Amino acid sequence: MPRAARPADAGFTLLEILIVLVIIAMAATLVAPAVDAGFRAREVRSAVRRIAGTMRTLQADAVRTGIVQGLAIDPSGDVLQVRNGAEILLGETARIMEVRGGELLPGGVVSVSFYPNGSNTGIDLLVGERGAPANEGFVIHADPLIGVVSVGDPRA
Repeated sequence: MPRAARPADAGFTLLEILIVLVIIAMAATLVAPAVDAGFRAREVRSAVRRIAGTMRTLQADAVRTGIVQGLAIDPSGDVLQVRNGAEILLGETARIMEVRGGELLPGGVVSVSFYPNGSNTGIDLLVGERGAPANEGFVIHADPLIGVVSVGDPRA
């Protein structure tokens, strides 16, 4: 049985393969920074959720136990410490950009207290990405009268 003849132009040439590889490399260099920015933004959002969740837990614990709960915020070290000793670290990307309210303690640490009646000393905490402008990020607001902890846009 005779073999079927193969056309001479079957397959890809080396030049065609190289062109495809160059196109893939160019696309990867354009996409990589966007992917990295997405990971950094996700880490900042995660830190904001941890802080707001901790504040809400402290408020609920104060109401439930009848004991004042406290949170110490060290903006220079990007660390929050609950009075029971637990620490909340913000990670490599997120940082505390500004603190408004609370009670200023020695060393630049700011304290916020959560009371059994549901209120607190009030604080606004701006958390954003390292190297980002000061007005970009998220504001965690603990309302001193009604005790609601909310997260919002700093430009609002």
